[in-house]
Amino acid sequence: MVLSKLRILSASTEQDPDSQRTSDGYPLTFRELLEDNRRTWGDKIAFQQKIRGEWRRVSHADVHKRSYDIAAGLVALGVEPGDRVALVAENGIEWALSYYAIVVAGAIAVPIYYELKPGEITGMIQLSEAKMLVASAKVLAKLGETETQKLQALIIVGEGVEPRHGVPSGLLRRAQPELLSLADLPGRATPDSRQQLASRAVRPDDLASIVFTSGTTGGSKGVMLTHRNFMANLRGLRLAVPFNDRDRLLLALPLHHTLPFIVGVVAAPNVGGEVTFENDLRRLRDRMAEMKPTVFLGVPALFEIMYRNIVHSIEVQGRMESFERALRIAEATKQRTGINIGRIVFREIHKKLGGSLRFMVSGGAALNPRLARDFARIGLPVLQGWGLTESSPALTIQRWVPRKFYMSNYYEEHFGAVGPALDGVEIALIDVPEKEIYVHLHGEGEFVARGDNITPGYWKAEEETKALKVGGWLRTGDIGRIDDEGNIWITGRSKYVIVLDSGEKVHPDEIEEKIARSPVVEDVVVTGRIVRGKTQVGAVVYPNRDEVLARLAGAAPTAEAVHAIVKGEIDANEADIAAYKRTTDLMLTDTPLPKTLGLRKIMRGQVAETCGFDPRRWEQSWTELMAAAAGPADEADEALASA
Repeated sequence: MVLSKLRILSASTEQDPDSQRTSDGYPLTFRELLEDNRRTWGDKIAFQQKIRGEWRRVSHADVHKRSYDIAAGLVALGVEPGDRVALVAENGIEWALSYYAIVVAGAIAVPIYYELKPGEITGMIQLSEAKMLVASAKVLAKLGETETQKLQALIIVGEGVEPRHGVPSGLLRRAQPELLSLADLPGRATPDSRQQLASRAVRPDDLASIVFTSGTTGGSKGVMLTHRNFMANLRGLRLAVPFNDRDRLLLALPLHHTLPFIVGVVAAPNVGGEVTFENDLRRLRDRMAEMKPTVFLGVPALFEIMYRNIVHSIEVQGRMESFERALRIAEATKQRTGINIGRIVFREIHKKLGGSLRFMVSGGAALNPRLARDFARIGLPVLQGWGLTESSPALTIQRWVPRKFYMSNYYEEHFGAVGPALDGVEIALIDVPEKEIYVHLHGEGEFVARGDNITPGYWKAEEETKALKVGGWLRTGDIGRIDDEGNIWITGRSKYVIVLDSGEKVHPDEIEEKIARSPVVEDVVVTGRIVRGKTQVGAVVYPNRDEVLARLAGAAPTAEAVHAIVKGEIDANEADIAAYKRTTDLMLTDTPLPKTLGLRKIMRGQVAETCGFDPRRWEQSWTELMAAAAGPADEADEALASA
């Protein structure tokens, strides 16, 4: 293995492997985390959510007590150290309490996305060999009796709702597995179970979670993550992100993903930040108006919809001309003086988003630089981070420096970068010979990482675990470069790099970003295709139906006509790149490209199965369905109503 341009931002501060804290005082287990939060923040609100028009709130002291009471109940039910407990429920206070209780008891939490199909959920439960299941009534209703019969207990969660409502009657009648609500667990605790809980040793290198990756190429794997892994990421984020006890975080991303989990359940509470849970995306507008968040966490798909609907709502009001004029003024001012006047010029948009946003954070997938620029022009910074489930998850994040955003062009010059490594994380580049990528020749390579946040491996998958690391470093699969400031620039995935017959290389992400600029393109994937024996750059595009129909101006939407419109747009957007990179093979599809649930990343491995285009079979895209579900909205806040 050849390591090049090694950038060490810090070494681990932990010395004693059995210590519960780092040498600079950060916790190394969830027990220590909860104790820190209780001792430091006490009666300050930790979590809140609105249910049936009523706010439910819990303080840090409440969280500590209830988590230990529930944990004692789990011990009384027979949960032993190392047992797996599946957690399948919507975001909420009880989700957080359940997770804390599981790991405090020395067990391993297996968070699973509640929107998965019954077979997918039960498959993960069986693969992890979970002993018990903590789930919402909605999840239990679709799982039924057969899928849960091997479990020892079913625990229903659901703040503010009748916990057994919707649960199949067969489950309610059965003696095994035992069915009870989360609220019942503290009552199950006994003096003996509390004593057992107190005497159990939870060590930093004990597993805290098994997180199943959705995977953009199929083949879900269970990523093992320890207490130390998560706490190392906590330390790195605290040193990198200026989030404090005056901040308010609105969290709508599902907590089974490690990104919203590490931010909303680990980092934000530890600094005293107030976290608001929301499951219904149609209510984000109302929540923003009520709790006035200072920080918002999203994924690129959500930010894309937000901005698109800001523009759409302005257009509907007939104010597009004045909006575009204001954009030109703001951009010209920025270019000439470095001063960002977006917050002043577009104050009504800010007001509709709560009026207090300091910055937003994007993760889970690559953020289009154009989108970051669009938000920056209206005075809303979007910081991008990068990581993997296997790294707990954050490896890097752009640093927030208000002076640089409002008084210089620094961020404009770094759109597309994902920031430097977190403290305690080492990033390096290695050659990828099979793709003919050599760091010393091209300045690019595959990123590898190491640190206390890196997974020990995959659950019961020895071969996959061996392939995951090389020389003690985690192979990320991402290709890119490291600049002189230590900023990471990702240009693509190593497995997707297209090597042409000429030996030249094409990064699909770069071409996809170009093509996606067109409003006629809803989804796009670029891939290498063999055409008449030669490797060519191919694209699969799902067109935006409304935009295409508008351009046809009443003409028949034949496959040929739609193909011509999309091809013309692609040619125009690829005009500024080298000829060898340009798309020469175009395929259209009449259905949205398959995406992972939650983070909405395109599943490249399944794209080939969806190809085929007939304009008569056009279906509404995910974006359009979300907008339709949201209903009417006022002015710029339609950005969130349709998210």
